[in-house]
Amino acid sequence: MVASGSQDPQRFTDPDRFVPDRPDNEHLGFGHGLHSRFGAPLARLEAQLARTALVRHLDDPQLAADPPPYRHNAVLRGPGTSR
Repeated sequence: MVASGSQDPQRFTDPDRFVPDRPDNEHLGFGHGLHSRFGAPLARLEAQLARTALVRHLDDPQLAADPPPYRHNAVLRGPGTSR
């Protein structure tokens, strides 16, 4: 159930595809409305800074496969490998 968050095809076009700049990307990662997480803006800023620092240190970042093999389980959903 947890891994199904933000996977509704009626709400998200092609929900299984990774699109970092997806328009209208109101995912459930930090909650919503009254249940929104207080630290969400700080976490987003930290993630942006971490991505920038990581990309600067990688010569040629690539996915191990295109599309990457996903690991599916009840809690986490994400690429199985990268290189």
